[in-house]
Amino acid sequence: MAIENKFKGVLKTVEKAFKKLHQNGKYTPEDLLKTKEYKNLIKETSSVFESAILDNDIPEAMLKSLKEDIFIFSGLKTHAQLFEASSLLLTDENKKKSFSQFSKDVSKIKENYNQNYLEAEWQFAGSSAQSAANWADVSSDYDLQYRTASDDKVRDSHAILHNVTLAADDVFWIYYYPPNGWRCRCLAIMVRKGKFDVSDSKKSIANGEKATSQIGKDGKNKLAIFRFNPGLTKKIFPPEHPYTKVKGAKAVVKELKKENTIDLADFIKGEDPTNNEMKAILLKYADISPEDFRRGLDDVKFLKSTSYMMQHAMYHNRNSGEWVGGSIITLSSHEFSSIKFNPLEEFRGGLAAIKSGKKMTFNQEYSFESLWHEILHAKTKTPPKKLSTIGTKNMETVNQFVARHTYPDFIKKLGGEAIHQKEILENGYGYKSWITDFRANLKNRKIDEKKAAKHLMPFLMEDYSTIGSKVTKYLNENTK
Repeated sequence: MAIENKFKGVLKTVEKAFKKLHQNGKYTPEDLLKTKEYKNLIKETSSVFESAILDNDIPEAMLKSLKEDIFIFSGLKTHAQLFEASSLLLTDENKKKSFSQFSKDVSKIKENYNQNYLEAEWQFAGSSAQSAANWADVSSDYDLQYRTASDDKVRDSHAILHNVTLAADDVFWIYYYPPNGWRCRCLAIMVRKGKFDVSDSKKSIANGEKATSQIGKDGKNKLAIFRFNPGLTKKIFPPEHPYTKVKGAKAVVKELKKENTIDLADFIKGEDPTNNEMKAILLKYADISPEDFRRGLDDVKFLKSTSYMMQHAMYHNRNSGEWVGGSIITLSSHEFSSIKFNPLEEFRGGLAAIKSGKKMTFNQEYSFESLWHEILHAKTKTPPKKLSTIGTKNMETVNQFVARHTYPDFIKKLGGEAIHQKEILENGYGYKSWITDFRANLKNRKIDEKKAAKHLMPFLMEDYSTIGSKVTKYLNENTK
Protein backbone atom coordinates (compact mmCIF):
# COMPACT_ATOMS: atom_id res chain seq x y z
CA MET A 1 0.00 0.00 0.00
CA ALA A 2 1.37 3.44 -0.92
CA ILE A 3 2.25 5.75 1.94
CA GLU A 4 -0.36 8.26 0.76
CA ASN A 5 -3.12 5.63 1.12
CA LYS A 6 -2.13 5.04 4.73
CA PHE A 7 -2.91 8.68 5.46
CA LYS A 8 -6.36 8.84 3.82
CA GLY A 9 -8.19 8.29 7.11
CA VAL A 10 -6.22 11.06 8.77
CA LEU A 11 -6.82 13.47 5.87
CA LYS A 12 -10.58 12.91 6.02
CA THR A 13 -10.67 13.22 9.80
CA VAL A 14 -8.61 16.39 9.91
CA GLU A 15 -11.06 18.10 7.56
CA LYS A 16 -13.87 17.37 10.03
CA ALA A 17 -11.73 18.51 12.95
CA PHE A 18 -10.90 21.86 11.30
CA LYS A 19 -14.53 22.33 10.33
CA LYS A 20 -15.47 21.81 13.99
CA LEU A 21 -12.75 24.25 15.02
CA HIS A 22 -14.24 26.91 12.76
CA GLN A 23 -17.73 26.15 14.03
CA ASN A 24 -16.63 26.56 17.66
CA GLY A 25 -14.69 29.73 16.87
CA LYS A 26 -12.06 29.03 19.50
CA TYR A 27 -9.83 26.30 20.89
CA THR A 28 -8.46 25.35 24.31
CA PRO A 29 -6.46 22.26 25.35
CA GLU A 30 -9.45 21.09 27.41
CA ASP A 31 -11.46 20.73 24.17
CA LEU A 32 -9.19 17.95 22.95
CA LEU A 33 -10.87 15.09 24.82
CA LYS A 34 -14.33 16.67 24.91
CA THR A 35 -14.80 17.09 21.16
CA LYS A 36 -15.60 14.02 19.08
CA GLU A 37 -13.91 15.32 15.94
CA TYR A 38 -10.67 16.05 17.80
CA LYS A 39 -10.70 12.67 19.55
CA ASN A 40 -11.23 10.97 16.19
CA LEU A 41 -8.21 12.77 14.77
CA ILE A 42 -6.07 11.53 17.67
CA LYS A 43 -7.36 8.01 17.10
CA GLU A 44 -6.72 8.04 13.35
CA THR A 45 -3.23 9.51 13.77
CA SER A 46 -2.41 6.96 16.43
CA SER A 47 -3.64 4.19 14.14
CA VAL A 48 -1.25 5.31 11.39
CA PHE A 49 1.73 5.22 13.74
CA GLU A 50 0.73 1.84 15.16
CA SER A 51 0.67 0.44 11.62
CA ALA A 52 4.36 1.32 11.40
CA ILE A 53 5.35 -0.81 14.40
CA LEU A 54 3.27 -3.96 13.88
CA ASP A 55 5.92 -5.89 11.92
CA ASN A 56 8.34 -5.87 14.86
CA ASP A 57 8.59 -8.65 17.44
CA ILE A 58 8.30 -6.52 20.57
CA PRO A 59 7.79 -7.90 24.12
CA GLU A 60 4.22 -7.31 25.31
CA ALA A 61 5.10 -4.97 28.18
CA MET A 62 7.32 -2.82 25.97
CA LEU A 63 4.73 -2.81 23.18
CA LYS A 64 2.12 -1.45 25.60
CA SER A 65 4.47 1.37 26.61
CA LEU A 66 5.26 2.17 22.98
CA LYS A 67 1.57 2.30 22.10
CA GLU A 68 0.92 4.61 25.06
CA ASP A 69 3.68 6.90 23.80
CA ILE A 70 2.13 6.86 20.33
CA PHE A 71 -1.22 7.87 21.79
CA ILE A 72 0.30 10.74 23.77
CA PHE A 73 2.31 11.91 20.75
CA SER A 74 -0.79 11.76 18.52
CA GLY A 75 -2.65 13.89 21.04
CA LEU A 76 0.17 16.44 21.19
CA LYS A 77 0.37 16.52 17.39
CA THR A 78 -3.38 17.12 17.15
CA HIS A 79 -3.13 19.86 19.77
CA ALA A 80 -0.22 21.55 18.00
CA GLN A 81 -2.03 21.91 14.68
CA LEU A 82 -5.35 22.94 16.23
CA PHE A 83 -3.58 25.51 18.36
CA GLU A 84 -1.72 26.89 15.33
CA ALA A 85 -4.89 26.94 13.20
CA SER A 86 -6.93 28.64 15.94
CA SER A 87 -4.76 31.75 15.52
CA LEU A 88 -6.20 32.10 11.99
CA LEU A 89 -9.87 31.99 12.95
CA LEU A 90 -10.30 35.78 13.08
CA THR A 91 -9.69 38.61 10.63
CA ASP A 92 -7.50 41.61 11.39
CA GLU A 93 -10.72 43.31 12.50
CA ASN A 94 -11.21 40.54 15.08
CA LYS A 95 -14.19 39.06 13.23
CA LYS A 96 -14.71 35.39 12.50
CA LYS A 97 -13.60 34.44 8.97
CA SER A 98 -15.86 32.63 6.55
CA PHE A 99 -15.18 28.89 6.43
CA SER A 100 -13.91 29.11 2.85
CA GLN A 101 -11.39 31.80 3.83
CA PHE A 102 -10.36 29.94 6.99
CA SER A 103 -9.97 26.68 5.05
CA LYS A 104 -7.75 28.42 2.51
CA ASP A 105 -5.61 30.04 5.23
CA VAL A 106 -5.02 26.77 7.10
CA SER A 107 -4.43 24.57 4.04
CA LYS A 108 -0.66 24.72 4.51
CA ILE A 109 -1.01 23.75 8.18
CA LYS A 110 -3.11 20.71 7.25
CA GLU A 111 -0.66 19.69 4.53
CA ASN A 112 2.39 20.03 6.76
CA TYR A 113 1.02 18.18 9.78
CA ASN A 114 -0.92 15.46 7.97
CA GLN A 115 1.28 14.74 4.98
CA ASN A 116 4.82 16.17 5.20
CA TYR A 117 5.39 15.81 8.95
CA LEU A 118 3.24 12.69 9.16
CA GLU A 119 5.29 10.83 6.55
CA ALA A 120 8.56 11.57 8.36
CA GLU A 121 7.01 10.64 11.72
CA TRP A 122 5.53 7.41 10.32
CA GLN A 123 8.91 6.35 8.97
CA PHE A 124 10.58 7.29 12.25
CA ALA A 125 8.03 5.25 14.21
CA GLY A 126 8.93 2.16 12.20
CA SER A 127 12.67 2.64 12.71
CA SER A 128 12.25 3.49 16.38
CA ALA A 129 10.10 0.40 17.00
CA GLN A 130 12.67 -1.81 15.27
CA SER A 131 15.40 -0.36 17.47
CA ALA A 132 13.29 -0.86 20.60
CA ALA A 133 12.65 -4.49 19.61
CA ASN A 134 16.36 -5.05 18.98
CA TRP A 135 17.22 -3.50 22.33
CA ALA A 136 14.92 -5.96 24.10
CA ASP A 137 17.13 -8.77 22.78
CA VAL A 138 20.46 -7.15 23.63
CA SER A 139 22.74 -9.41 25.66
CA SER A 140 25.75 -8.30 27.71
CA ASP A 141 27.57 -11.28 26.16
CA TYR A 142 27.79 -9.33 22.89
CA ASP A 143 28.98 -5.91 21.76
CA LEU A 144 26.80 -3.54 19.78
CA GLN A 145 27.86 -2.14 16.42
CA TYR A 146 26.44 0.94 14.71
CA ARG A 147 25.54 0.33 11.06
CA THR A 148 24.38 2.83 8.43
CA ALA A 149 22.56 1.86 5.21
CA SER A 150 25.93 2.30 3.42
CA ASP A 151 24.59 4.15 0.36
CA ASP A 152 24.81 7.65 -1.08
CA LYS A 153 21.80 8.80 0.97
CA VAL A 154 23.57 8.39 4.30
CA ARG A 155 24.31 11.68 6.04
CA ASP A 156 28.02 12.41 6.48
CA SER A 157 27.51 12.91 10.21
CA HIS A 158 25.95 9.42 10.47
CA ALA A 159 28.55 7.83 8.17
CA ILE A 160 31.23 8.70 10.73
CA LEU A 161 29.41 6.47 13.22
CA HIS A 162 29.39 3.47 10.88
CA ASN A 163 31.02 0.43 12.55
CA VAL A 164 31.32 2.08 15.97
CA THR A 165 31.60 -0.99 18.21
CA LEU A 166 31.07 -0.71 21.95
CA ALA A 167 29.86 -2.79 24.87
CA ALA A 168 26.09 -2.90 25.18
CA ASP A 169 26.26 -1.02 28.49
CA ASP A 170 28.44 1.81 27.17
CA VAL A 171 27.02 5.30 27.79
CA PHE A 172 27.11 5.94 24.02
CA TRP A 173 24.01 3.77 23.50
CA ILE A 174 21.94 5.73 26.02
CA TYR A 175 22.08 8.84 23.83
CA TYR A 176 23.09 7.80 20.30
CA TYR A 177 21.31 4.49 19.78
CA PRO A 178 19.62 4.87 16.36
CA PRO A 179 17.50 6.29 14.80
CA ASN A 180 19.31 9.60 15.21
CA GLY A 181 17.08 11.81 13.07
CA TRP A 182 14.09 11.97 10.74
CA ARG A 183 14.34 9.33 8.01
CA CYS A 184 17.41 7.83 9.68
CA ARG A 185 17.88 4.21 8.54
CA CYS A 186 20.77 3.34 10.84
CA LEU A 187 20.74 0.27 13.09
CA ALA A 188 22.69 -1.13 16.01
CA ILE A 189 23.32 -4.86 15.78
CA MET A 190 24.83 -7.39 18.20
CA VAL A 191 28.28 -8.69 17.25
CA ARG A 192 30.40 -11.33 18.90
CA LYS A 193 32.85 -9.93 21.43
CA GLY A 194 36.36 -9.88 20.02
CA LYS A 195 35.27 -10.09 16.39
CA PHE A 196 35.69 -6.33 15.96
CA ASP A 197 38.01 -3.88 17.69
CA VAL A 198 36.22 -1.91 20.39
CA SER A 199 35.91 1.78 19.50
CA ASP A 200 37.03 4.70 21.62
CA SER A 201 33.96 5.57 23.69
CA LYS A 202 34.73 9.26 24.22
CA LYS A 203 35.50 9.81 20.52
CA SER A 204 32.33 7.97 19.54
CA ILE A 205 30.26 10.08 21.93
CA ALA A 206 31.81 13.25 20.46
CA ASN A 207 30.87 12.08 16.95
CA GLY A 208 27.40 11.15 18.17
CA GLU A 209 27.02 14.66 19.55
CA LYS A 210 27.99 16.12 16.16
CA ALA A 211 25.51 13.83 14.39
CA THR A 212 22.73 15.20 16.57
CA SER A 213 23.66 18.88 16.37
CA GLN A 214 22.12 21.53 14.12
CA ILE A 215 21.82 25.02 15.54
CA GLY A 216 18.83 26.98 14.24
CA LYS A 217 18.37 30.73 13.91
CA ASP A 218 16.97 30.80 17.43
CA GLY A 219 20.24 29.40 18.76
CA LYS A 220 18.66 26.07 19.74
CA ASN A 221 19.89 22.66 18.68
CA LYS A 222 17.16 21.15 16.49
CA LEU A 223 18.61 17.65 16.55
CA ALA A 224 19.29 17.25 20.28
CA ILE A 225 15.82 15.75 20.66
CA PHE A 226 17.10 12.54 19.03
CA ARG A 227 19.49 11.82 21.90
CA PHE A 228 17.41 9.08 23.42
CA ASN A 229 17.18 5.29 23.30
CA PRO A 230 13.70 3.95 22.33
CA GLY A 231 14.41 0.62 24.03
CA LEU A 232 15.56 2.13 27.32
CA THR A 233 12.92 4.84 27.50
CA LYS A 234 10.19 2.65 25.98
CA LYS A 235 9.17 5.61 23.83
CA ILE A 236 8.73 5.74 20.06
CA PHE A 237 9.12 9.49 19.66
CA PRO A 238 11.67 11.93 21.13
CA PRO A 239 10.52 12.92 24.65
CA GLU A 240 11.61 16.52 23.95
CA HIS A 241 9.85 16.84 20.56
CA PRO A 242 8.66 20.40 19.71
CA TYR A 243 5.03 19.26 20.07
CA THR A 244 5.69 19.00 23.81
CA LYS A 245 6.67 22.70 23.88
CA VAL A 246 3.47 24.08 22.36
CA LYS A 247 1.50 26.26 24.76
CA GLY A 248 -0.96 24.10 26.70
CA ALA A 249 0.91 20.87 25.94
CA LYS A 250 1.32 20.00 29.61
CA ALA A 251 -2.42 20.26 30.13
CA VAL A 252 -2.98 18.04 27.11
CA VAL A 253 -0.61 15.36 28.39
CA LYS A 254 -2.27 15.49 31.78
CA GLU A 255 -5.66 14.86 30.20
CA LEU A 256 -4.37 12.12 27.91
CA LYS A 257 -2.62 10.32 30.76
CA LYS A 258 -5.90 10.08 32.66
CA GLU A 259 -6.58 7.20 30.33
CA ASN A 260 -3.90 5.30 32.27
CA THR A 261 -4.60 6.60 35.77
CA ILE A 262 -6.48 4.64 38.41
CA ASP A 263 -9.53 6.35 39.92
CA LEU A 264 -9.41 5.13 43.52
CA ALA A 265 -13.10 5.94 43.95
CA ASP A 266 -13.82 3.00 41.66
CA PHE A 267 -12.28 0.67 44.23
CA ILE A 268 -12.64 2.26 47.68
CA LYS A 269 -16.25 2.20 48.86
CA GLY A 270 -15.76 3.43 52.42
CA GLU A 271 -13.53 6.08 53.98
CA ASP A 272 -10.49 3.80 54.21
CA PRO A 273 -9.71 0.95 51.79
CA THR A 274 -10.05 -2.61 53.00
CA ASN A 275 -7.24 -5.12 52.42
CA ASN A 276 -9.19 -6.63 49.53
CA GLU A 277 -9.70 -3.19 48.00
CA MET A 278 -5.97 -2.41 48.29
CA LYS A 279 -5.17 -5.73 46.66
CA ALA A 280 -7.58 -4.94 43.81
CA ILE A 281 -5.96 -1.52 43.33
CA LEU A 282 -2.46 -2.99 43.06
CA LEU A 283 -3.59 -5.75 40.72
CA LYS A 284 -5.22 -3.09 38.54
CA TYR A 285 -2.01 -1.06 38.63
CA ALA A 286 -0.08 -4.11 37.42
CA ASP A 287 -2.65 -4.55 34.65
CA ILE A 288 -2.22 -1.01 33.28
CA SER A 289 1.55 -1.00 33.90
CA PRO A 290 2.77 -4.43 32.77
CA GLU A 291 6.25 -3.01 32.18
CA ASP A 292 6.63 -2.78 35.98
CA PHE A 293 6.20 -6.53 36.53
CA ARG A 294 8.36 -8.66 34.26
CA ARG A 295 6.10 -11.69 34.76
CA GLY A 296 2.95 -10.03 36.06
CA LEU A 297 1.66 -9.61 39.62
CA ASP A 298 0.25 -12.87 40.98
CA ASP A 299 -0.71 -11.88 44.51
CA VAL A 300 -0.68 -9.17 47.20
CA LYS A 301 -0.33 -10.30 50.81
CA PHE A 302 -0.65 -8.62 54.21
CA LEU A 303 1.48 -10.11 57.01
CA LYS A 304 2.77 -8.92 60.37
CA SER A 305 6.46 -9.28 59.56
CA THR A 306 9.10 -7.75 61.82
CA SER A 307 11.94 -8.34 59.33
CA TYR A 308 10.77 -6.13 56.46
CA MET A 309 8.37 -3.26 55.74
CA MET A 310 7.41 -4.50 52.29
CA GLN A 311 8.73 -7.34 50.21
CA HIS A 312 8.84 -8.54 46.63
CA ALA A 313 9.18 -12.25 45.97
CA MET A 314 9.25 -14.55 42.96
CA TYR A 315 9.79 -18.28 42.82
CA HIS A 316 12.41 -19.78 40.58
CA ASN A 317 13.47 -23.25 39.54
CA ARG A 318 16.88 -24.00 41.03
CA ASN A 319 17.65 -26.53 38.32
CA SER A 320 16.84 -24.28 35.36
CA GLY A 321 17.59 -20.97 37.07
CA GLU A 322 14.40 -19.55 35.60
CA TRP A 323 11.60 -17.60 37.25
CA VAL A 324 8.36 -19.49 37.88
CA GLY A 325 5.11 -17.52 37.97
CA GLY A 326 4.74 -13.81 38.67
CA SER A 327 5.52 -11.40 41.48
CA ILE A 328 4.14 -11.49 45.01
CA ILE A 329 4.08 -8.22 46.95
CA THR A 330 3.74 -8.30 50.75
CA LEU A 331 2.97 -5.34 53.02
CA SER A 332 3.81 -5.70 56.71
CA SER A 333 1.29 -4.61 59.34
CA HIS A 334 3.96 -4.51 62.08
CA GLU A 335 4.45 -1.24 63.96
CA PHE A 336 8.14 -0.35 63.79
CA SER A 337 8.19 1.52 67.09
CA SER A 338 11.61 3.15 66.69
CA ILE A 339 10.31 5.18 63.74
CA LYS A 340 6.58 4.93 64.53
CA PHE A 341 5.87 3.47 61.12
CA ASN A 342 3.29 0.82 60.20
CA PRO A 343 3.79 0.15 56.46
CA LEU A 344 0.36 -1.33 55.79
CA GLU A 345 -1.62 1.26 57.74
CA GLU A 346 0.37 4.19 56.30
CA PHE A 347 -0.29 2.88 52.78
CA ARG A 348 -3.97 2.48 53.63
CA GLY A 349 -4.08 6.05 54.94
CA GLY A 350 -2.24 7.33 51.87
CA LEU A 351 -4.77 5.79 49.50
CA ALA A 352 -7.61 7.27 51.56
CA ALA A 353 -5.93 10.69 51.40
CA ILE A 354 -5.57 10.52 47.60
CA LYS A 355 -9.20 9.47 47.21
CA SER A 356 -10.44 12.36 49.37
CA GLY A 357 -8.10 14.93 47.77
CA LYS A 358 -6.07 15.49 50.94
CA LYS A 359 -2.31 15.85 51.21
CA MET A 360 -0.44 12.80 52.41
CA THR A 361 1.73 12.84 55.52
CA PHE A 362 5.44 12.06 55.31
CA ASN A 363 4.87 8.49 56.53
CA GLN A 364 2.00 7.91 54.13
CA GLU A 365 4.04 9.11 51.18
CA TYR A 366 7.03 7.09 52.32
CA SER A 367 4.91 3.92 52.26
CA PHE A 368 4.43 4.51 48.51
CA GLU A 369 8.17 5.00 48.04
CA SER A 370 8.79 1.79 49.98
CA LEU A 371 6.35 -0.10 47.76
CA TRP A 372 7.90 1.42 44.63
CA HIS A 373 11.28 0.13 45.82
CA GLU A 374 9.81 -3.39 45.72
CA ILE A 375 8.18 -2.81 42.34
CA LEU A 376 11.62 -1.89 40.95
CA HIS A 377 12.74 -5.36 42.07
CA ALA A 378 9.76 -6.79 40.16
CA LYS A 379 10.62 -4.64 37.13
CA THR A 380 14.26 -5.68 36.66
CA LYS A 381 15.17 -8.25 34.01
CA THR A 382 17.98 -9.64 36.17
CA PRO A 383 17.82 -13.44 36.33
CA PRO A 384 18.04 -15.23 39.71
CA LYS A 385 21.53 -14.58 41.08
CA LYS A 386 23.05 -15.05 44.51
CA LEU A 387 24.91 -11.87 45.39
CA SER A 388 27.77 -11.41 47.80
CA THR A 389 27.29 -9.19 50.84
CA ILE A 390 28.87 -6.23 49.06
CA GLY A 391 26.94 -7.06 45.88
CA THR A 392 23.68 -6.97 47.82
CA LYS A 393 24.63 -3.65 49.41
CA ASN A 394 25.46 -2.12 46.01
CA MET A 395 22.22 -3.36 44.47
CA GLU A 396 19.95 -2.29 47.34
CA THR A 397 21.65 1.10 47.65
CA VAL A 398 21.16 1.95 43.98
CA ASN A 399 17.65 0.48 43.96
CA GLN A 400 16.69 2.63 46.95
CA PHE A 401 18.42 5.70 45.48
CA VAL A 402 16.58 5.30 42.17
CA ALA A 403 13.29 4.59 43.97
CA ARG A 404 13.50 7.85 45.92
CA HIS A 405 14.05 9.78 42.71
CA THR A 406 11.33 8.09 40.66
CA TYR A 407 8.46 7.14 43.02
CA PRO A 408 6.40 10.34 42.30
CA ASP A 409 5.34 8.87 38.93
CA PHE A 410 3.99 5.80 40.74
CA ILE A 411 1.88 8.04 42.96
CA LYS A 412 0.65 9.97 39.90
CA LYS A 413 -0.71 6.77 38.35
CA LEU A 414 -2.79 6.32 41.48
CA GLY A 415 -4.13 9.86 41.18
CA GLY A 416 -1.96 11.44 43.87
CA GLU A 417 0.93 13.87 44.15
CA ALA A 418 4.27 13.54 45.92
CA ILE A 419 4.96 16.53 48.16
CA HIS A 420 7.61 15.14 50.55
CA GLN A 421 10.26 13.97 48.08
CA LYS A 422 12.99 16.26 49.39
CA GLU A 423 12.43 15.07 52.96
CA ILE A 424 12.22 11.42 51.84
CA LEU A 425 15.51 11.76 49.96
CA GLU A 426 17.11 13.03 53.15
CA ASN A 427 15.28 11.09 55.85
CA GLY A 428 13.70 7.99 54.27
CA TYR A 429 13.85 4.95 56.53
CA GLY A 430 15.06 2.12 54.26
CA TYR A 431 18.83 1.61 53.97
CA LYS A 432 19.22 5.06 55.50
CA SER A 433 22.97 5.04 56.22
CA TRP A 434 23.78 3.54 52.81
CA ILE A 435 21.77 6.21 51.02
CA THR A 436 23.25 9.00 53.15
CA ASP A 437 26.79 7.85 52.30
CA PHE A 438 25.98 7.42 48.60
CA ARG A 439 24.45 10.88 48.31
CA ALA A 440 27.38 12.42 50.19
CA ASN A 441 29.78 10.74 47.77
CA LEU A 442 27.91 12.23 44.81
CA LYS A 443 27.88 15.66 46.44
CA ASN A 444 31.61 15.58 47.19
CA ARG A 445 32.27 14.71 43.55
CA LYS A 446 29.87 17.46 42.41
CA ILE A 447 27.68 14.98 40.52
CA ASP A 448 24.03 15.87 39.99
CA GLU A 449 21.78 13.34 41.76
CA LYS A 450 19.01 13.35 39.16
CA LYS A 451 21.47 12.70 36.35
CA ALA A 452 23.04 9.89 38.37
CA ALA A 453 19.65 8.24 38.96
CA LYS A 454 18.75 8.54 35.27
CA HIS A 455 22.08 7.07 34.22
CA LEU A 456 22.09 4.15 36.68
CA MET A 457 18.48 3.01 36.35
CA PRO A 458 18.93 1.25 32.96
CA PHE A 459 21.78 -0.84 34.38
CA LEU A 460 19.73 -1.64 37.48
CA MET A 461 16.90 -2.85 35.26
CA GLU A 462 19.12 -4.89 32.91
CA ASP A 463 21.46 -6.67 35.34
CA TYR A 464 21.81 -5.43 38.91
CA SER A 465 24.54 -7.99 39.68
CA THR A 466 27.07 -5.70 37.96
CA ILE A 467 25.75 -2.44 39.38
CA GLY A 468 28.79 -1.98 41.64
CA SER A 469 31.20 -1.74 38.71
CA LYS A 470 28.78 0.53 36.85
CA VAL A 471 28.65 2.91 39.82
CA THR A 472 32.44 2.97 40.11
CA LYS A 473 32.83 3.67 36.40
CA TYR A 474 30.20 6.42 36.49
CA LEU A 475 31.79 8.09 39.51
CA ASN A 476 35.27 8.00 37.99
CA GLU A 477 34.09 9.42 34.66
CA ASN A 478 31.90 12.20 36.08
CA THR A 479 33.81 13.52 39.09
CA LYS A 480 34.37 17.23 38.69
